Amino acid sequence: MEKEKMPVFNRFYLLFSLLFSGLVPLITYELPVATLPAVIENTQTLSTVILSGPLTPNDPVSSSAVTDTLPLTTYLWGLYGVITLAFLLRFTKNLYSFWQLIRTHPVVKKGEMNLVLIPQNNTPYSFGKYVFVNRQAFENDEIEAEILQHEQAHIRQRHTLDVIFIEIFLAFCWWNPAVWLYRRAIRLNHEFLADDWVIKTHRNPPAYQYLLLHKISQHSGVTLASSFNYLLTKKRFKMMNKFTSMKRAYLLQTTALCVFSALVFIFSDISFAQTAPSVTPKSAPEAESGKDGVSQAMVEEYEKIVEKYLTRGGKDGKEIYRLDRPSEPDRVRLEVIFRAMSKEQQLKQNWAMNPPLSPLPRITPTEKEFEDYKNATIYGVWIDEKKVPNTALNKYKASDFSQVFLSKLYKNAQATIGFKYKFQLDLMTNDYYEKYRDERLADKRYWLGSNREKFRHENQKK
Repeated sequence: MEKEKMPVFNRFYLLFSLLFSGLVPLITYELPVATLPAVIENTQTLSTVILSGPLTPNDPVSSSAVTDTLPLTTYLWGLYGVITLAFLLRFTKNLYSFWQLIRTHPVVKKGEMNLVLIPQNNTPYSFGKYVFVNRQAFENDEIEAEILQHEQAHIRQRHTLDVIFIEIFLAFCWWNPAVWLYRRAIRLNHEFLADDWVIKTHRNPPAYQYLLLHKISQHSGVTLASSFNYLLTKKRFKMMNKFTSMKRAYLLQTTALCVFSALVFIFSDISFAQTAPSVTPKSAPEAESGKDGVSQAMVEEYEKIVEKYLTRGGKDGKEIYRLDRPSEPDRVRLEVIFRAMSKEQQLKQNWAMNPPLSPLPRITPTEKEFEDYKNATIYGVWIDEKKVPNTALNKYKASDFSQVFLSKLYKNAQATIGFKYKFQLDLMTNDYYEKYRDERLADKRYWLGSNREKFRHENQKK
């Protein structure tokens, strides 16, 4: 749409699309599981269950699965923070330079504009409600009316707000090449708007274009400013003589809005209700395993679904399994089949649909234990599933916690995540534990994991 003469719409299109791209992933739609089985399967959660490691309090997921990539992630976030800080410092320095010019040079009021008279022999440029012009040229009345009209357009249309917005956005999203293209497009569209304002006022495009060519060698050199000859290219000359019909403009604008509407659905976060009418398990009495169990075809179907989420590997001569969390339709189907199996069929499966997990018991640490937890060389502390420094415990007392979960951190895990402590300590505050307990009791779903009943049965035989 850059080639079409509708700069007012393009201005809001560019600004809105940046906001849209940042906000649309935060939009959540809840859809019934039964209505879109294909979509659900493709958007399954990729959380993994490491069956050989210690379990965390809230989910059968190993802490090693979560922390393996911590060092690389930490370094990347550190690099991102340094570069972002550099962009913010540059932005602050540019703002300060404007303030310095305004504070140290005379300011003359001329209509809606405040002219800052500076010694530099630059073409005029504007920022906020100020236009920075060469003092000698102003005193000798050598500044063309079209130039001041151009800068007045930037001020009236508040283009500085757009520039500040895109510069701040760029400071945090510098890694995205599209943002740099947006920055260029926004600045160029500002020139289209200002040029259009001048031409409508003076109605002499050839004379205005000649003036642009005459001033081409001068440039303000200020990044944040709206400069008279910023990005002086043939695009601006073409746009001055361009005409876009109302019909074509409305068609393009309607198309853009339709595309935005489609992208809301494509890039928003689609969540699915845990109830699935078309594949809901039978009632508990009907779904319980029976004498005869299920057919061989259903057993094979069960094993085939499990195989989709099973990854095998090996390390140091040991066989390791990783079991991904199944999509909701597959989980429901596995529960239906497994609970309908006979005891003999269930005991033959290495991977079972286990009953809902009971909440962890209420445990309050003793005062001595609580003081020991402050030792950072022995304990790494998580409070309500958030990593905190051990000194954070100074804000609490032992009675503030209702759950304590301690797991040993082995040497290979210590080397992987860069932590030196020996134990991972997960604490739940009283309110958090009550919420966790209520959620765990309300969750009646079976979950896929190792067949604990088979393991106990085989050990009894031994």
